[in-house]
Amino acid sequence: MKTLNHTIRFYLSLPLSLCVFYTATANAAPLAQNSLDKNQTETSVLPQTTTPSNDTNDDNTPYKMKQWIDSSQQSMTDSVHTVGEYIDQSLTKDENEAELTNRSYLRIRQRAIYSYRGKLENDFKVYFKLDLPHVKRDWKLILDSEPSDYDSLESKQRGIASGSKTQNGDTVGGFRLQDAQFGNWSSDFDIGIKLKFPIDPFVKTRLTRVDNVSKNWTTQLEQEVFYYHSKGFGSLTQLSGFYALTSDHKNIFRTTTSAQYLQEDDKWELVQQFNVYQRATERDLFEYSMGISADTDEMKEITNYWVSAEWKRRVYKHWLYLAARPQLEFPRDYNYHANLGIMIELEMFFSKNRKIDELGRYIPKPVKQRNLTEQ
Repeated sequence: MKTLNHTIRFYLSLPLSLCVFYTATANAAPLAQNSLDKNQTETSVLPQTTTPSNDTNDDNTPYKMKQWIDSSQQSMTDSVHTVGEYIDQSLTKDENEAELTNRSYLRIRQRAIYSYRGKLENDFKVYFKLDLPHVKRDWKLILDSEPSDYDSLESKQRGIASGSKTQNGDTVGGFRLQDAQFGNWSSDFDIGIKLKFPIDPFVKTRLTRVDNVSKNWTTQLEQEVFYYHSKGFGSLTQLSGFYALTSDHKNIFRTTTSAQYLQEDDKWELVQQFNVYQRATERDLFEYSMGISADTDEMKEITNYWVSAEWKRRVYKHWLYLAARPQLEFPRDYNYHANLGIMIELEMFFSKNRKIDELGRYIPKPVKQRNLTEQ
């Protein structure tokens, strides 16, 4: 009965994100319509309306539904763009300065995870990135509803971090100095506060170096250090190796070794993971993963083994994605007994000028090669 109840709740949770989408777009439509200017009209990405074919139902239900989805997404997109453009021009643009493209975007994600020995877990997350192209240096405004800095290393590496160790409502906002370069290193620097009382300032820095070890192998070293006043210091070190399985880089092998230290837990977490990415079509991506995690607490034991396979599909145009991930774990919490589960994820993106490609998996390039490509 418990399993049946979990299963029923699991399937009932999937439409939640669509309900949120409907509510948000319905409220956003009047704002977007009042804010459209001549620039937005010229760059509108609304599909051209066509006359339904004769074989469509009398009430044109499929056509009307598609039209409603397109107009709702466009309304939200225009609202996001209008907010970003208004803030950028009001705060940073000089009177005689030329117009620049604004790439602000909003991401809404609804995720449901069910496992045989666990329970149904729902995760709803909103991420907003405000682009300020007129800022003299490459500062970006960030807004994250559930930061995952203090999530377990395993959940980060497996892509299931949900901000579970951060209390609900602990949204953080701040600014990011992005892609500053120092020789062969690139860096990001974040500074901001938690948007609730008591005020909780934070800082975060990330250093990245990419090297071509040989013709076939590329390595990437990442070092991240963060500090929240309420939680203390944290550090994440990650070394990845990439190998192109095909000449067109549609199939990629990746191995990742990582370690994380959190002051509040006073222990190191270690993860070794192997991934294969297969870009089957322009709309489908398959990812196969296996890994092992451990920590250095007094138990000194392996914390989990797992294997998983994920299918991710671009369901509609460039902004709606659906993913399904069956997985098999052997966690210490269940005495290493097999725990079969599945994750269903729905993602929606709203951006007028940013190219969204959630299916892209790429071998990173060293700083010098990136600079030559951009020139």
